[in-house]
Amino acid sequence: MKKPQFSKKEAIKFGFAIAKSHILFFIGVLIIVVLVSAIRSALRTEVQKAALVYLALTLVQYVVNTIVAMGLIKISLEFVAKRKPKIRDIVYYKPIVKYALASIASGFIVFVGFILLIIPGIIWAVRLQFATYLIVDKNLGPIEALKTSWKLTHGNTWNLFFFGLLLGLINILGVLCLVVGLFITVPLGMVATTFVYRKLLLQSEAA
Repeated sequence: MKKPQFSKKEAIKFGFAIAKSHILFFIGVLIIVVLVSAIRSALRTEVQKAALVYLALTLVQYVVNTIVAMGLIKISLEFVAKRKPKIRDIVYYKPIVKYALASIASGFIVFVGFILLIIPGIIWAVRLQFATYLIVDKNLGPIEALKTSWKLTHGNTWNLFFFGLLLGLINILGVLCLVVGLFITVPLGMVATTFVYRKLLLQSEAA
Protein backbone atom coordinates (compact mmCIF):
# COMPACT_ATOMS: atom_id res chain seq x y z
CA MET A 1 0.00 0.00 0.00
CA LYS A 2 1.39 3.38 -1.03
CA LYS A 3 2.03 5.62 1.96
CA PRO A 4 0.51 9.13 1.95
CA GLN A 5 2.85 11.94 0.91
CA PHE A 6 2.78 15.73 0.83
CA SER A 7 4.83 18.57 -0.56
CA LYS A 8 6.03 21.28 1.83
CA LYS A 9 6.33 23.72 -1.06
CA GLU A 10 2.78 23.05 -2.25
CA ALA A 11 1.35 23.46 1.26
CA ILE A 12 3.16 26.74 1.92
CA LYS A 13 2.25 28.09 -1.51
CA PHE A 14 -1.43 27.29 -0.86
CA GLY A 15 -1.31 28.78 2.64
CA PHE A 16 0.30 31.98 1.36
CA ALA A 17 -2.29 32.37 -1.40
CA ILE A 18 -5.17 32.03 1.08
CA ALA A 19 -3.55 34.32 3.66
CA LYS A 20 -2.83 37.00 1.05
CA SER A 21 -6.25 36.93 -0.63
CA HIS A 22 -8.15 36.97 2.70
CA ILE A 23 -5.85 39.25 4.68
CA LEU A 24 -8.66 41.44 6.07
CA PHE A 25 -10.54 38.36 7.30
CA PHE A 26 -7.46 37.03 9.10
CA ILE A 27 -6.65 40.42 10.58
CA GLY A 28 -10.16 40.41 12.09
CA VAL A 29 -9.71 36.87 13.43
CA LEU A 30 -6.28 37.60 14.93
CA ILE A 31 -7.49 40.83 16.53
CA ILE A 32 -10.31 38.88 18.21
CA VAL A 33 -7.82 36.26 19.47
CA VAL A 34 -5.48 38.94 20.84
CA LEU A 35 -8.35 40.83 22.52
CA VAL A 36 -9.66 37.67 24.17
CA SER A 37 -6.16 36.86 25.41
CA ALA A 38 -5.69 40.41 26.76
CA ILE A 39 -9.02 40.32 28.60
CA ARG A 40 -8.16 36.95 30.16
CA SER A 41 -4.76 38.21 31.31
CA ALA A 42 -6.25 41.35 32.82
CA LEU A 43 -8.90 39.39 34.70
CA ARG A 44 -6.35 36.89 36.04
CA THR A 45 -4.21 39.74 37.34
CA GLU A 46 -7.19 41.25 39.14
CA VAL A 47 -8.21 38.05 40.96
CA GLN A 48 -4.86 36.46 41.80
CA LYS A 49 -5.44 36.91 45.55
CA ALA A 50 -8.86 35.24 45.50
CA ALA A 51 -7.99 31.53 45.18
CA LEU A 52 -11.44 30.17 44.30
CA VAL A 53 -12.20 32.92 41.83
CA TYR A 54 -8.75 32.48 40.29
CA LEU A 55 -9.35 28.73 39.94
CA ALA A 56 -12.75 29.31 38.33
CA LEU A 57 -11.27 31.87 35.96
CA THR A 58 -8.48 29.45 35.02
CA LEU A 59 -11.12 26.86 34.11
CA VAL A 60 -13.04 29.41 32.05
CA GLN A 61 -9.80 30.40 30.35
CA TYR A 62 -9.11 26.79 29.40
CA VAL A 63 -12.62 26.43 27.93
CA VAL A 64 -12.25 29.68 25.96
CA ASN A 65 -8.80 28.64 24.69
CA THR A 66 -10.21 25.31 23.56
CA ILE A 67 -13.16 26.91 21.77
CA VAL A 68 -10.89 29.36 19.95
CA ALA A 69 -8.44 26.60 19.01
CA MET A 70 -11.27 24.54 17.53
CA GLY A 71 -12.57 27.63 15.75
CA LEU A 72 -9.21 28.26 14.11
CA ILE A 73 -9.09 24.68 12.86
CA LYS A 74 -12.67 24.98 11.60
CA ILE A 75 -11.81 28.18 9.70
CA SER A 76 -8.72 26.58 8.17
CA LEU A 77 -10.71 23.50 7.12
CA GLU A 78 -13.25 25.73 5.37
CA PHE A 79 -10.52 27.50 3.41
CA VAL A 80 -8.86 24.22 2.41
CA ALA A 81 -12.26 22.95 1.24
CA LYS A 82 -12.48 26.16 -0.87
CA ARG A 83 -15.38 27.52 1.14
CA LYS A 84 -15.56 30.97 2.72
CA PRO A 85 -15.74 30.85 6.52
CA LYS A 86 -17.28 33.59 8.64
CA ILE A 87 -15.75 35.47 11.56
CA ARG A 88 -18.25 33.82 13.91
CA ASP A 89 -16.68 30.44 13.08
CA ILE A 90 -13.96 31.36 15.59
CA VAL A 91 -16.52 30.27 18.20
CA TYR A 92 -16.81 26.50 17.64
CA TYR A 93 -17.65 24.33 20.63
CA LYS A 94 -19.60 21.23 19.53
CA PRO A 95 -16.88 18.58 20.11
CA ILE A 96 -15.28 20.38 23.05
CA VAL A 97 -15.24 17.35 25.39
CA LYS A 98 -13.69 15.07 22.77
CA TYR A 99 -11.19 17.78 21.83
CA ALA A 100 -10.18 18.38 25.45
CA LEU A 101 -9.75 14.67 26.17
CA ALA A 102 -7.65 14.14 23.03
CA SER A 103 -5.51 17.19 23.86
CA ILE A 104 -4.92 16.00 27.42
CA ALA A 105 -4.13 12.45 26.28
CA SER A 106 -1.73 13.53 23.53
CA GLY A 107 -0.13 16.06 25.87
CA PHE A 108 0.49 13.36 28.46
CA ILE A 109 1.94 10.99 25.85
CA VAL A 110 4.27 13.69 24.52
CA PHE A 111 5.30 14.63 28.07
CA VAL A 112 6.27 11.03 28.78
CA GLY A 113 8.16 11.00 25.47
CA PHE A 114 10.17 14.06 26.47
CA ILE A 115 11.08 12.39 29.75
CA LEU A 116 12.42 9.50 27.66
CA LEU A 117 15.37 11.49 26.28
CA ILE A 118 13.36 14.12 24.32
CA ILE A 119 13.49 12.47 20.87
CA PRO A 120 10.48 10.16 21.50
CA GLY A 121 8.51 13.21 22.65
CA ILE A 122 9.25 15.06 19.41
CA ILE A 123 8.30 12.03 17.33
CA TRP A 124 5.07 11.42 19.25
CA ALA A 125 4.13 15.10 19.07
CA VAL A 126 4.52 15.00 15.29
CA ARG A 127 2.62 11.72 14.93
CA LEU A 128 -0.33 12.83 17.10
CA GLN A 129 -0.65 16.43 15.90
CA PHE A 130 -3.70 15.79 13.70
CA ALA A 131 -5.87 14.17 16.40
CA THR A 132 -7.59 17.48 17.17
CA TYR A 133 -8.11 18.14 13.45
CA LEU A 134 -9.86 14.78 13.12
CA ILE A 135 -12.18 15.64 15.99
CA VAL A 136 -13.18 19.00 14.49
CA ASP A 137 -13.31 17.64 10.93
CA LYS A 138 -14.68 14.13 11.40
CA ASN A 139 -16.08 14.21 14.95
CA LEU A 140 -14.02 11.16 15.91
CA GLY A 141 -13.69 10.03 19.50
CA PRO A 142 -10.44 10.90 21.34
CA ILE A 143 -8.84 7.44 21.11
CA GLU A 144 -9.90 6.93 17.50
CA ALA A 145 -8.56 10.38 16.61
CA LEU A 146 -5.18 9.60 18.19
CA LYS A 147 -4.97 6.25 16.38
CA THR A 148 -5.98 7.81 13.05
CA SER A 149 -3.45 10.63 13.41
CA TRP A 150 -0.77 8.02 14.07
CA LYS A 151 -1.83 6.21 10.91
CA LEU A 152 -1.95 9.36 8.76
CA THR A 153 1.54 10.45 9.75
CA HIS A 154 3.15 7.05 9.21
CA GLY A 155 6.18 7.44 6.99
CA ASN A 156 6.02 11.24 7.18
CA THR A 157 7.46 11.90 10.64
CA TRP A 158 10.60 13.75 9.58
CA ASN A 159 8.92 15.45 6.63
CA LEU A 160 6.31 16.82 9.06
CA PHE A 161 9.00 17.74 11.58
CA PHE A 162 10.96 19.81 9.05
CA PHE A 163 7.70 21.28 7.77
CA GLY A 164 6.98 22.51 11.29
CA LEU A 165 10.48 23.99 11.55
CA LEU A 166 9.99 25.74 8.23
CA LEU A 167 6.73 27.30 9.41
CA GLY A 168 8.51 28.43 12.57
CA LEU A 169 11.18 30.17 10.49
CA ILE A 170 8.49 31.83 8.38
CA ASN A 171 6.86 33.21 11.54
CA ILE A 172 10.24 34.54 12.70
CA LEU A 173 10.41 36.42 9.41
CA GLY A 174 6.93 37.76 10.18
CA VAL A 175 8.19 39.10 13.51
CA LEU A 176 11.22 40.69 11.83
CA CYS A 177 8.89 42.49 9.42
CA LEU A 178 7.88 44.87 12.23
CA VAL A 179 5.50 42.16 13.56
CA VAL A 180 2.96 43.16 10.88
CA GLY A 181 4.20 40.24 8.82
CA LEU A 182 2.53 37.92 11.33
CA PHE A 183 -0.82 38.87 9.80
CA ILE A 184 0.37 36.86 6.79
CA THR A 185 2.65 34.24 8.32
CA VAL A 186 0.33 33.07 11.12
CA PRO A 187 -2.66 32.34 8.83
CA LEU A 188 -0.24 30.92 6.26
CA GLY A 189 0.92 28.38 8.83
CA MET A 190 -2.63 27.59 9.96
CA VAL A 191 -3.89 26.94 6.45
CA ALA A 192 -0.73 25.17 5.25
CA THR A 193 -0.87 22.72 8.17
CA THR A 194 -4.55 22.03 7.52
CA PHE A 195 -3.75 21.55 3.83
CA VAL A 196 -1.21 18.88 4.77
CA TYR A 197 -3.73 17.21 7.10
CA ARG A 198 -6.38 17.03 4.36
CA LYS A 199 -3.83 15.82 1.80
CA LEU A 200 -2.74 12.94 4.00
CA LEU A 201 -6.33 12.13 5.00
CA LEU A 202 -7.62 11.98 1.43
CA GLN A 203 -4.70 9.80 0.33
CA SER A 204 -5.27 7.49 3.29
CA GLU A 205 -9.01 7.19 2.53
CA ALA A 206 -8.27 6.45 -1.12
CA ALA A 207 -5.71 3.75 -0.30
